[in-house]
Amino acid sequence: MIDIADPTLPFTATKQPKVDRFGWTAGCSFSAYGLSLGLRASDPATLAAALSAVPLSWQASATGEVDVLYSLHVAAPLASLQRSSDHLLYCDSTLLARAPDLASVLTRFTQHAELLTAFRARDHLFVHAGVVGWQGRAILIPGRSMTGKTTLVQALVAAGATYYSDEFAVLDQQGQVHPYPVPLSIRGAHGQLAQKTPVEALGGRVGSVPLPVGLVLVTAYQPKARWRPGELSAGQTLLALMDNAVAARREPSYSMPILRATITGTTAVQSKRGEAGEVARALLRRFTS
Repeated sequence: MIDIADPTLPFTATKQPKVDRFGWTAGCSFSAYGLSLGLRASDPATLAAALSAVPLSWQASATGEVDVLYSLHVAAPLASLQRSSDHLLYCDSTLLARAPDLASVLTRFTQHAELLTAFRARDHLFVHAGVVGWQGRAILIPGRSMTGKTTLVQALVAAGATYYSDEFAVLDQQGQVHPYPVPLSIRGAHGQLAQKTPVEALGGRVGSVPLPVGLVLVTAYQPKARWRPGELSAGQTLLALMDNAVAARREPSYSMPILRATITGTTAVQSKRGEAGEVARALLRRFTS
């Protein structure tokens, strides 16, 4: 355990001087899914900027001991005698990022902190998936980036479903999925970088309560593919979710009961798909009571 209240804590990294000489002046503590996390900076204004980059799941908590500590050292002014003009980001004693551009360092912080939280969560299981709500149950679409997951989630929301997540299905020990409404990462038409877009800007609405999973949809976009869904067995469904669970291999004795609870009474189908809009409408028609 590391005490974030001690700004002079010795803190070393390979080929880096002791971080205690950087002069930490500001810090905050957070909690998320059973973890305690800290963020400190060598400049209060930079800490304020970093606070806008903390993951969605982090909630402010009382300052004290933390399980994980992020430290952000601000680059020295050009007129300074110090050699480095780079901002430095550490997680505990590991150097994560070094760059003159603060925005890129903060992006790295968000990405790492989000994935670390998902990996080390103690009371929930994170599965790479898109999630929407429909008539009191969740439609869960496991898959990593570049499978067309975001496009299908966007189409389902446009067809009337409630947005839950574009990144993770956050499952509790009863197998219910909780809202994790990060902005959708919508890519441009010609290989342009993804733009983070709040679902409200697309006319959608965000779910607010945990839902049981009603449908697990294993799919990926393929140009001109025909939508021919075939049902999956419980074992196949479990494997599909396990393959996308962030911490499944780290603690299978913990993750397996959650995944079994998730798929109990759940329908699961698999198919390649073509255009997302047509598939979304077909899915919602099929699962309309």
